Amino acid sequence: MGKVGTGWSRTVSSQIRKQLDAVVSPKSKLTRPVRKPKATWVEPQFDADIEYRDITSEGLLRTSSFKGLSRR
Repeated sequence: MGKVGTGWSRTVSSQIRKQLDAVVSPKSKLTRPVRKPKATWVEPQFDADIEYRDITSEGLLRTSSFKGLSRR
């Protein structure tokens, strides 16, 4: 639904990578194939907490901010 504009840093990225490294999957769980040769697939065990003002007519988040990850 778009990209976040704030709330992301190298520190946050490093912390998220450590969490995702623990749930790496050998293959994609998606129903349609995605051609990403360097993709790392993970088990869907986290939700991204995103705050936003609105959704545009194109279906994208407006004024979005990353707040963290939470376990499902």
